[in-house]
Amino acid sequence: MFVSKNPQSGFSMIELLVAVVILAVGLLGLAQLQITAIKTNSQSFTSTAASVLAQRVLEQVSSFPPEDSLFNGPGNGTWSRPPITSPVTLSGGGTYNITYVVETVDSDNDPSTNNDITNLYKVTVTVSSTRELSTVLGKKERTVVGSIVKRAI
Repeated sequence: MFVSKNPQSGFSMIELLVAVVILAVGLLGLAQLQITAIKTNSQSFTSTAASVLAQRVLEQVSSFPPEDSLFNGPGNGTWSRPPITSPVTLSGGGTYNITYVVETVDSDNDPSTNNDITNLYKVTVTVSSTRELSTVLGKKERTVVGSIVKRAI
């Protein structure tokens, strides 16, 4: 049996161009995936930073003595007590404003609570970014809200 060899065997220019186009489309998909991963990482970092700030302020409030001036009654304001003062700038995490609201908890309106409990205050802390931060779905303001109930004298 006789098999002839074609001296022009191999890939044609068109086949090479098709292979390069397929490779380029795949690499562009990977590049978009990388961009999404970077945005998600940034979003997670700023979300964690805002949550940690809120938690630190709430822990600071819980450590205040019952006779602290914060518990003189309902009120609100911008957090300005050391070591955390608003606004707070975190390296790579953005700048955040910290505000608080103090409300009196009325246990007389709730039948499930013991009416002997008095001087309860709910402190709500809001941590919000001073500008819009990058997220996967675009730029948005980062806001975290936390609260604690504290008994004062």
